[in-house]
Amino acid sequence: MKTTGKYSMKRYRCTTCGHESLIGTNHWGECYPRCTACGWKNPMMMGMVHECLEPLPEGYAKPTPWKMVRLGDVCEVK
Repeated sequence: MKTTGKYSMKRYRCTTCGHESLIGTNHWGECYPRCTACGWKNPMMMGMVHECLEPLPEGYAKPTPWKMVRLGDVCEVK
């Protein structure tokens, strides 16, 4: 199954605050931009999760969500 298609604007919802917005993507899975409604409240939080609200077209699958890691998860911080 395909996971990407033509770039288009889709409705997404921030999983932190529930704010809905249009975001341009070429897929129907999660995306990780800063939320325009709550991002200012969490300036150090990277990768705010937005879930796609559009129906998945026939023949497509959602891409695997990214694994969120911190610097200390991938190397030793001294």
